[in-house]
Amino acid sequence: MSVRGAEAATARDEAAASALLRAAALRMREGVDELAARVTARLRVEVPGFMDHAGNPDCSPEGFATIIRMHLDRLVDPGCDVAAALHMATVGRRQAALGMPPELLLHVLSVGGAVLWQELVDTVAAHDPDRLSLMVRVAPRMWGFRERNAAILAEAYRETPDDGTVADAPPAATLLVALLDGRSDDMGVRAAAQALGVPADGRFAVAATTAGTTLRTAVPAAAPGSGGRLLRVPWDGAGEFLVVLLGERPLSAFAGSLRTVPGLRAGVGPVVAGLSELHRSRALAELALSACTADGEVALWEERIPDALVASDRQFAGELAGRVLGPLRELPDEERDSLLGTFAAWMDCDGSPRAAAERMDCHRNTVLNRLRRLELLTGRRLTHPRDLVDLTLALDVLRVDAA
Repeated sequence: MSVRGAEAATARDEAAASALLRAAALRMREGVDELAARVTARLRVEVPGFMDHAGNPDCSPEGFATIIRMHLDRLVDPGCDVAAALHMATVGRRQAALGMPPELLLHVLSVGGAVLWQELVDTVAAHDPDRLSLMVRVAPRMWGFRERNAAILAEAYRETPDDGTVADAPPAATLLVALLDGRSDDMGVRAAAQALGVPADGRFAVAATTAGTTLRTAVPAAAPGSGGRLLRVPWDGAGEFLVVLLGERPLSAFAGSLRTVPGLRAGVGPVVAGLSELHRSRALAELALSACTADGEVALWEERIPDALVASDRQFAGELAGRVLGPLRELPDEERDSLLGTFAAWMDCDGSPRAAAERMDCHRNTVLNRLRRLELLTGRRLTHPRDLVDLTLALDVLRVDAA
């Protein structure tokens, strides 16, 4: 046979082997859970130290089923290869955070790979015995997958987290940061719940605070008998994120404990159902914090949504304030401050001129005259809901900017 003929025969064998492997992988998809259970059982017997991590989500039958399924998918469709590699990198980072020795993880995956390979061979033997010899062609490819996975995991163990935490940060803190950043999949949530000692589906809320060490002694970790717990993550160099497991407590009780800390500014996000939603509560807590106008203020997102929205886009907020209150720029500072202060007092007193006058120590008619002057200058009527919304938001912009 000529060289060209030999090359053509090799190409045909490679194509046939790939098709054979794809067919076997398709058949094995239905038995992934049983295969994962076999991997788990073998690891318990053969790998010393595995049982120390038996509660680890990636080392559970469900975790192995996910890895096996992704490997079968890429045998069926090479386009799935990138997703499989990304998942292995995630597993590596997660296990590094949980403190699993890298040599143990490699041993675990090696056993899993051996079980998967044997099942592929057995499936071909059962359904295409005449072509079993072609499996020799795909063996190097399978071991290439194994070597690449080892390299991916080694890199995951070496890399420093890109979230500002140091490489030797406590595993629980690293996992908690990933949850707050929204970088955890289902397995990551389960791993974090295990490491943090909290239920994955509990009632949680996040507070963004400006206080650091003073907060550690001022806010109790949990109220006795409440089923709650407080977790802390440093952020922005000066403050902390507080992640509270509320248990049966209302959010107001947690906010009340924060108000006892002198000089603290805090934004409290909404209650979320489970660790997987922490990133949403954290993002809204930051917006609520940006709406705080003075030290000692604790802003709940659900009570300060307009303020938080104003603070979230300063350019838009500035344009709004300029359009609504622009005519007041021509006034002397004292008169402008008097009009805006009266409007703020009137709003804080639920629209009562009498209560606003008492707060400002002036006559009720003085309040009414200033409000009419504000209406005349801005072209907006306090009795018109849309106009009142414009004026209120514009005032909130000034308050936030002043803060």
